[in-house]
Formats: sequence, C-alpha cells, structure tokens
Amino acid sequence: MLRSLRQFVIRKLREPTEKQLDKDIEWVCNSFGFITPRDQDKTAFKILKALIKSAKESKGLTSEELAELVEPTIGSVIYHLKRLMKAGLVVKLDSTYELRMSSLRTTIEEIEKEISLTLTDIKTVAEDIDNKIGLEHR
Repeated sequence: MLRSLRQFVIRKLREPTEKQLDKDIEWVCNSFGFITPRDQDKTAFKILKALIKSAKESKGLTSEELAELVEPTIGSVIYHLKRLMKAGLVVKLDSTYELRMSSLRTTIEEIEKEISLTLTDIKTVAEDIDNKIGLEHR
C-alpha cells in the first residue's frame, strides 16, 4: 500500500462577499476541506488563525500553546495539525508549528506549485497507461 506524502483537497467555493478576517480564514479552511461535520468547534480554523497571527512575529507555536489558545484537547490539536501539515499549509520546526512559508499567500503559492508537479506526474503515468493499452489522445 502506498503512503500518501501529501493530500490535497480543493473545493471551489463562492468567495466571501465582505472582507472580514475570520470569515476569510474560515473560507480558506473550507476551501481546503478542513471544516467538516467532525470539526464542529472549527478547531482547524482556530489553529490556522493562530499560526497566521504568529507568522507576523516570525515565530511558531507549540501544540500546548495552540491548545491553550483554541481550547480543545491536545489530542484534537495534534489531529488537526497533522491534517494541516499533510495538506502542506503547516510545518513543524523543532517543537513548534508554523505556516509553511512566511505568509499565507506564499504558502498557498507553494502548494499550487506542488499540486502542479503532482498533476504532471499523474499525467506522465496516465500517458504510459494510454500507450500500453493503445489509446490515442489529442
């Protein structure tokens, strides 16, 4: 069985009509598939918001600090941090977590590059499959 290095979930959602920090961050979380029925307390949103704010100070936060800020259990925080890391939004450096890049925009630009490379790999294998079966593509 192959182990997933990254998992990208991208949802095309209607953009927020008003510029409000919390609504915009929540929209980003929804667009990446992080707000689910399981996350009724919007823990992933709260974690991402805290990490975005900490990026301004160029510092990361420990899982314990995040648990204090967002007030779920440490287990819940770690669960959501793992999901955010698997999606490429968050990295762990030593014992702290932070945005992958210095800003949310550059983080998303890096994810965009990674998705593009992933799709290129998939297309290469798909072309090999087509060629082995004898399917033509234009």
